Amino acid sequence: MESSDKAIPCELLEARFVDLLGRVKAMVIPLKHPSSDLREIAGDAAVAEGVSVDGSSIEGYAAVENSDLYIAPEPETVFRLPYDPARAAAYCKLYQRAPGGGLLPSSADPRGRLRAVLAEYLEAGQQVEIKPELEFFFVRDGQPADRGAYIDVYPRDQLSQLMDEVFRMLGQMGIPPERVHHEGAPGQVEVELDYAPILPQADHLVSAKTAIQALAHRAGLHATFMPKPFAGVAGSGMHVHFRVFQAQENLFGAGGGELSNTGRHFIGGLLSHAPALTAICNPTVNSYKRLVPGHEAPIHICWGYQNRSALVRIPLFTDPRKASLEFRSPDATAGFHLALAGMIAAGMDGIRRKTEPPEPTAENVYRLSPAQRRRLRVRPLPGTLGEALDALARDDVVLAALGETLAPRFIELHRALWDHYLHGVVTDWERETYLDA
Repeated sequence: MESSDKAIPCELLEARFVDLLGRVKAMVIPLKHPSSDLREIAGDAAVAEGVSVDGSSIEGYAAVENSDLYIAPEPETVFRLPYDPARAAAYCKLYQRAPGGGLLPSSADPRGRLRAVLAEYLEAGQQVEIKPELEFFFVRDGQPADRGAYIDVYPRDQLSQLMDEVFRMLGQMGIPPERVHHEGAPGQVEVELDYAPILPQADHLVSAKTAIQALAHRAGLHATFMPKPFAGVAGSGMHVHFRVFQAQENLFGAGGGELSNTGRHFIGGLLSHAPALTAICNPTVNSYKRLVPGHEAPIHICWGYQNRSALVRIPLFTDPRKASLEFRSPDATAGFHLALAGMIAAGMDGIRRKTEPPEPTAENVYRLSPAQRRRLRVRPLPGTLGEALDALARDDVVLAALGETLAPRFIELHRALWDHYLHGVVTDWERETYLDA
């Protein structure tokens, strides 16, 4: 939470949480004492009181016969909404009524699942920091909003002023981006958020996505985080860089620009659980139209130093304190809190079990023959949402990260989506190809 010098007082608070699909929800409540100062907003009586919501009306939360949820805003998460000056927002802890009365933390709360996974896997003094890279398209009338290419500038990049607004807006929300630039496809932009502890960073991702969509709406555009909105060009992913610290020591760093054993074991866990992780990191039918050769999206389970064809890439570093690893398959249709909970459980399971990954791959994995991939122990990622859900159903570690309440609901919901796509949808391609059959 950062202080604010904005003169316009906030009158309303969005008490926010996320549903099973990662969509932000909020009960809007009036502040008792409107203020422009974040510290005063955080201390407002309305924040302390919280509010009840109908959990049965929210995907994945509660049955109609036990539907009341109590949401309690966390004062340290309060921030202002630059695109709506009369409002502030805060993320909430969620509670449900216990059988004998009183309140218990909601077992269907994705933020609560991430918090629980961190509590289970991290030892005293440990902290996970992440740097996510959000890619998306600005769209006008169903087409890319400009013709720019990778790191172009104005006038080829006709979105530069809008990107400036994104940069300023996120900074005002306490989410300082490390970089904002044009990505490789027309209309495509990437926002890299600087390293931050994983739980507040998951909240930042929700806030940034919502704010970017609001800013685009104000500009008469649409911001889509759909992984593959246009054929023939790169899709939009959300690469996630990880570091694990013990006090001030980066546990992934070793001498000579190499990863430590801890870093290798974290990779071993990610690779071992990669098929199941794909279901929660790439949870839409469209996600698998991005995970194809040709545009630096991973399609095989392997790792390598500076290798953008691998699922896990080790960026160049010389200082062990800056060692990190990049997990490249996720996209921003994922529910950020659940996906990160799964990734942390997988990586930390690798550390616990001392899981050794295969040797790093230096080759362009897209060009390897099947025999070469077998020799290097390189397996394919799931090619469809259905395959990924099957892998998730077999993976006890990732299922446990989702929790006994959310795991079956997640699988049931996404199997229904996959079944509807297979049996309930007829595409334009099918009509064009088969109408005269």
